[in-house]
This record gives sequence, C-alpha cells and structure tokens, in this order.
Amino acid sequence: MTPEDILSRITIPYEFGACVDLRGVTCEGRLVLDGARITGVDFTGAHFPEGISAVGAEFLGLSWFHEITARDVDFSGALFHNDARFDRAQIAGDADFTKAEFRGVSQFDSARIGGTLGLSAVQGFGNCSLENAEIAGQTQLARSEWFGGLWLDHTRFSSIETGDMLVHGRLWLKQAQLGNRPVPTDSFEISFGYSYV
Repeated sequence: MTPEDILSRITIPYEFGACVDLRGVTCEGRLVLDGARITGVDFTGAHFPEGISAVGAEFLGLSWFHEITARDVDFSGALFHNDARFDRAQIAGDADFTKAEFRGVSQFDSARIGGTLGLSAVQGFGNCSLENAEIAGQTQLARSEWFGGLWLDHTRFSSIETGDMLVHGRLWLKQAQLGNRPVPTDSFEISFGYSYV
C-alpha cells in the first residue's frame, strides 16, 4: 500500500468511536504524517520498511501501532488524544517521541527498540508502561512528566537519562535492569506517589 493511499484513508474527519482498519498492511515507502490530523486508526501488525515520520501530528482517536515493524519512527511533538499502543513494536532504529503529549495511556510493553527511545519533555496524562520492553540505545526521559504513573516491570535499559523528570502516581521499578544490574532508584528522584522497587 502506498504512503499516499494510507494518508488519504486516515486524514478523514474524525467520528467518535470510528477506527480505520489497516492491520497487517505493508507501506511501500516512508509514511509521512507530519502536521496531519489523523482519525482513529489500527495499524496492528503493519510493516513500515522505510519508517514513519509523524512530527507534530495530531491523533484524534485510537492510535494502535501494536506489533508493527519499522526502520525508525519519529513522533516528536505529536499529540495523542486517546490511547497510544506500541506494545510489541519492533523498531530497528530510533523511536523519537520528544515533546509528545499522551492524553490516554501510552503502552510500549514488550517493544524492542534498536536505537534511542526519545521521551524527553513528554507529558503523559495516563499510565505509561514499558513492561518487558528492551531498548538498545539510550532511553531519554529528561524533563518528562508522567501524571498517570510509570510502569517499568522487567524493562531492560542500556542507558537512561532522567534529569528533571517528574512522576505522579505509581512508579514501578521491580526487576527493571540497567545493563546487567537493577535500575538505581536515585535515577528517579522526584516521584510523588508510591514507588515499588
């Protein structure tokens, strides 16, 4: 499926509860959604060999990228009005969400990121979960704020940057690993809820 075909199908006016079914498609080129307003869409199991660019895009409904494969993804500055699912996503390179805003849950459970995971200056209003995720590059969380808590059960980091990060609600660090050792709790100094380590 061409990027132009995909774009034409998901930039229609949003209707509450509506969701465009694009499960399992293969995009024949880089999918560029920069600045677009996207209706609800389900990309479960879709393939993006040339990656995705959605800089400053606005996702108005469900945003399901569950089990996708992609060369890289750039959602920097994107706004997700509803749940954003990237669980079990396989991203060969970087996954950039710098300055994105998640108004629903942001789910990265069991995702595999081959490069950097950019979550700097993100605002997350629902729970963010990276349970059992594995990030080969640096995980950048500096200046991010998580109002719905942060769930890092069995998450495997190679390196993390957390300066000036704020966690409201539950912070779960049980079995989280930084390299071959537990994630040090002083990496998450400012947490206003219960912390489980």
